[in-house]
This record gives sequence, C-alpha cells and structure tokens, in this order.
Amino acid sequence: MFEQNAIAGNAFLQDINALRQNARRVMDMPDLGAPETSIGLLQTVLAAEIVCVLRYTMISVSQDGLRNDWIGQEFQEQAKDERKHMKMAAERIIQLGGTPNYNPEPLATRGATAGPGSFARRVEENLAAEQSVIEHYQDLMNYFRQTDPQTCAMLADIVQDEQDHTSDMEDLLVSYNG
Repeated sequence: MFEQNAIAGNAFLQDINALRQNARRVMDMPDLGAPETSIGLLQTVLAAEIVCVLRYTMISVSQDGLRNDWIGQEFQEQAKDERKHMKMAAERIIQLGGTPNYNPEPLATRGATAGPGSFARRVEENLAAEQSVIEHYQDLMNYFRQTDPQTCAMLADIVQDEQDHTSDMEDLLVSYNG
C-alpha cells in the first residue's frame, strides 16, 4: 500500500526516475571518465539536491511544520543536509571544469509544491524519492569507482546522509500515524 500511494501522482519521483534514465544512457556511452560526462552526471546530483532543499524547506514551514516544532525542525535539518550535498556537488562540478546548473528544469517547477494533501502522503512521496535518489547515487558510485575515486567518495558520504533521511522519514510516518 505504501508503495502504491507513494508512486501514484508523485511528480518528484517521476522526475528523479527520468534523471536516472538519462544518466544511465550517458553511463552506457563509451567515453567512460570523460570530464564532460562526469560533469553531466554530477548535474543530476545537483538537480536532485536542489529540489530536496525546496521540498524539505517547504514542509518545515507548512501548516504541519509550523504547528508541530518536531516536524518543522526535522525537515529543516534535512534541508540543511541537502544544501550541504548541493554545495558538494557544485564544488565538484567546478573542480572538473564545469559550471553548476542551478536551474534544473523541469524539477524546479515541482520542487516546492505545497498543494492539498496530507502530511503523511508528502512524507511517503519524499521517502520514495529518497530511495530512488539513493539508487541513482549508488549507480553513479559504480560508474565513478574506477575512474574518479574522489567523486565516488563524495557520493558515498551523501548516500549515508540520504539513508539516514529515509530512516528519519520512516520514523516520522510511524509516529505521525501511530
């Protein structure tokens, strides 16, 4: 049931999955390790992190976040972590000679949607998207493992935080629904 609710109408998850599909096509190309390829793949990390900052900040100041300090603080902390990840990805893009894209179309249009719906549904959507992001970053880690250990290590650090976020969201759902 959770899986169906989290996927149906989850535009953020759909966008993350589209990013993943595009990244897979790039990773399948023969120019393994080319700076332009690495930069393009890191742009997908930056895009996902930007949208997470927007989503989690929105939840922290939503009616639920404002009424319940615990919810507001939890999502503000997650937004802070995502900003740190965003900075890490942008810095690595610059180190590789690229320019970070801070306008991740079409993700930016869906990042901070605060439309009708329950808090639990938003958390379920975020949880499903976080799980997809983790899988995407693990795919990228496999890609970078042999050619760019620095980027691989950065992604491993980010994945650890993202796994903590999924655990926190699962706890929030249990507490909120309990």
